[in-house]
Amino acid sequence: MKTFKIIGLIALLIVLFEFIGGFNDGWSDVDKLAPISIESADPAFDKVTATTFDVLPDSAIQAANSQAGTTVPTGFMQCHSYIVPSGLTNFTYILLGLTGLVSFYGLYNLIRLFISIIRKEVFTSINIRRIRWGVYPPIAYHLVKYFLNWSETRDAMAQLTIPGYTIQPASPFEFSWIGILLLILLTEVFVVAVKLKQEFDHLKSSSTL
Repeated sequence: MKTFKIIGLIALLIVLFEFIGGFNDGWSDVDKLAPISIESADPAFDKVTATTFDVLPDSAIQAANSQAGTTVPTGFMQCHSYIVPSGLTNFTYILLGLTGLVSFYGLYNLIRLFISIIRKEVFTSINIRRIRWGVYPPIAYHLVKYFLNWSETRDAMAQLTIPGYTIQPASPFEFSWIGILLLILLTEVFVVAVKLKQEFDHLKSSSTL
């Protein structure tokens, strides 16, 4: 049980570190995620939003190198521009906000889980609820985040033209599906372990009677 206590303490510190680091990164990059603000009388600028997407050069682009006195091939793999969000993209914004809020509750449950592990209260029914709330909402948030990226790149492909480049849709391999599956598997293994422990304790108490 001492090992569980140490693991629980380390896991709690890692979760807090990741949360604080992610919050600071998001706070620093908030301008990159916010809708574009342009001083213009054109009302269309009020409808556009910032997005970042991958691009693939159709052919080599030449850039003048003054130091070498020649031209060299150049290009970029990512572009930051502005689009008019489609209905699907706006709907995904709402889903992202909802799953993000639920993820905060999941984070609370995850912290409570690690605290109970530190207190050596591991195989309890309430920890089943805590670990599921701590795992599934963040997974849903990341899936919705990927879907939003896919929807935004689809909007960019339909609205933007970049000479010499092709806009690439969001790839389903941007994050580890294996990691998600392993996280779900470990969660359900923990749930089964708790239920087996409870059944064993029940049989043990019945046999003593």
